[in-house]
Amino acid sequence: MAVTEIRAFPVNSTIVMRSALFALANLGAALQTYNEESGVIVATVSRWLGFQKQEVVVRVRAFEHTCQLELDAPDVDKARELLQLIATYVRDGGRVQANATMQWVDLQRQQANRAKRQELTVKARNLLSGGGSGSSLPAVVEEQSNTLPAVVEGDPARAVGPSLDAPIAIPDNPGVLVKNRQNMLLELKVDPQVFTDRSGFVIMCNVCFTPALRGSAFCPNCGRPLTLEAVQPEMRNNAQKSANSSLTYGLIGLALNVVPLLILVLPGLLNQTDASLLDRIRETLTPLTIALAAVLGILPAMLAGFGALRQGRRANWYLNLPAVLEQSGRGKAGMGAALGWLSIYLGVGWILLIVLALI
Repeated sequence: MAVTEIRAFPVNSTIVMRSALFALANLGAALQTYNEESGVIVATVSRWLGFQKQEVVVRVRAFEHTCQLELDAPDVDKARELLQLIATYVRDGGRVQANATMQWVDLQRQQANRAKRQELTVKARNLLSGGGSGSSLPAVVEEQSNTLPAVVEGDPARAVGPSLDAPIAIPDNPGVLVKNRQNMLLELKVDPQVFTDRSGFVIMCNVCFTPALRGSAFCPNCGRPLTLEAVQPEMRNNAQKSANSSLTYGLIGLALNVVPLLILVLPGLLNQTDASLLDRIRETLTPLTIALAAVLGILPAMLAGFGALRQGRRANWYLNLPAVLEQSGRGKAGMGAALGWLSIYLGVGWILLIVLALI
């Protein structure tokens, strides 16, 4: 399903146009139209081993020193891949030259594989013909160079067709290899003045691949935080909320332990006999009192204790982050965890008391 993505770039339109062109070339797309004056790029990408052709349209609108990119891609994955490459080239121009070198390496590898297949074909023909000499196939298909109609002469990005009829050697400063509408390879030289390192003042969102000026707290496209300062208030509030919750759960668990004290122990204390306290508790112990003590006191107290421990661990996790500078909730988290353990141990003690009384 075709998708349309719109991104704002804090650089001029020429940089974004060249970055989009080289990103399409890196993905092996065939260029149909490239016009920097109108800001339109049309390319064709192949799918399913080249049997299916799909169009990619890039529109760049200039606004003084900034611009807006509108990308029409055949699917979401292709759009994200193109946006990531374009933003990477805008932020770090050195990646263009590195990817261009990899294109030449791949072309050299393809030529070597083609030559190897040619050698195997000649040997097979010789064996089949009884040792006769077979005609040799060209190692590389000869192609004529072509120029892009939108790139004027004298531009550092002018097209220079690589010589494919001879063994390919990687040049010292390799250009980006682009396919034109006739599926011919063109070499576009990389302008070092356009593709420079802008990582000092341009950052990129790792989710939607939108470039933004360094110092921006949130992504201008998806709204996700880009710096630790942007999430410090939220993490600080989460730490305080978790610490308060831990202390609250601990106090609730401690208060619930009063219920089995009133149901199990208090009747034995009020029964003034010469028997021991355990015997008096055994006399007043019934299935109803056990059920009431367990449902109303012991089990809720232990659950509250586990809740206090969980909230205390969450508060400590937030407080241990380097972005959280305030440590005001650490004492509450420690107190809540201590009360949580106390509630759990008291619950276990009530269970043991009931078992001893029933023996």
